[in-house]
Amino acid sequence: MAFALKCFVVVLLLSMVSHGLCLCTFGKIQIGAVRTGREIGGQPEWKVTVINTCNCFQKHVTLSCGGFAPAKPVKPLLLQPQGNTCLMIKGAALPAGATAQFTYAGQPYIFRPVGSKVDPSCTN
Repeated sequence: MAFALKCFVVVLLLSMVSHGLCLCTFGKIQIGAVRTGREIGGQPEWKVTVINTCNCFQKHVTLSCGGFAPAKPVKPLLLQPQGNTCLMIKGAALPAGATAQFTYAGQPYIFRPVGSKVDPSCTN
């Protein structure tokens, strides 16, 4: 009985350690932006790329976007403003290693990931 209890505790601890080290979070979302070279209404156009660098899909990816006021609005399918945050791709899953892109015209804006949901059964 004592041996079985020790084995259970060891397995439980290893499981907690491995989950703690490999858990995907919104911090695994990388964002980059580049000018496209086009101008719309006298404003530069920007192409934003959002990359899921986690080994698991992430859904309901939200970005900071308070004060974001593009001259050319982003398609709501790609970026939906919700107060000070914006929901990516209508909350659909962004697979591991996948990218989502959108363009806007206006002043440069620094988007930051602020939230996502990861399938809890996913093991990185």
